[in-house]
Amino acid sequence: MSRPQEFPVDLPGPAGQERALRWTAIVIGVATLSLALTNANAITSWGAEQTPGPRVAQLLERADRWRETTDSVGLGAPRATMHRIWKKIEEARWSPEDGVGAA
Repeated sequence: MSRPQEFPVDLPGPAGQERALRWTAIVIGVATLSLALTNANAITSWGAEQTPGPRVAQLLERADRWRETTDSVGLGAPRATMHRIWKKIEEARWSPEDGVGAA
């Protein structure tokens, strides 16, 4: 009869779980803050897709002000640069000899 195998790593108790939860909350908070600071256009775009109403109008007004604020201090520059590059690539015309799009 085979013996049960021992697990090679001691799993942390409740203290380890609290530390993991704190770490996860910090990561989510930092990611949310980073996106809010550098991608204000996404908030405006999302709001524009919502069903029109007074709360959506208020959201769009605040989102536009937030975008203007972040753009004025340069936080929107990385997104604007990536958007500009994407549009250039999107508009590029590829020739058949490049092999792009050939099946």
